[in-house]
Amino acid sequence: MNKTYIATMGERFFMSKIAIATDSNSGITQAQGRELGIFVMPMPFYINDELFLEDITLSQEQFYQRLEEGADVKTTQPAPGDVRGACGNGF
Repeated sequence: MNKTYIATMGERFFMSKIAIATDSNSGITQAQGRELGIFVMPMPFYINDELFLEDITLSQEQFYQRLEEGADVKTTQPAPGDVRGACGNGF
């Protein structure tokens, strides 16, 4: 475990590394997440039985265009292994 030492009023405290994470349903885009130092887990969804990752393999504009065209959209959740992998990589 990596530890960061903080000196406060003559005392030393330590804390583990901290990461801020959310999923793409938060409204934070991948670009905003990178800018703010927030890990954004892309939410998977299907359009006409084809898998996409929000803001990774399909932009929001493309998503709404397909909705207007009458595409069959189904939501899902990230696979546990994907979430675990992201956590294991330290976000």
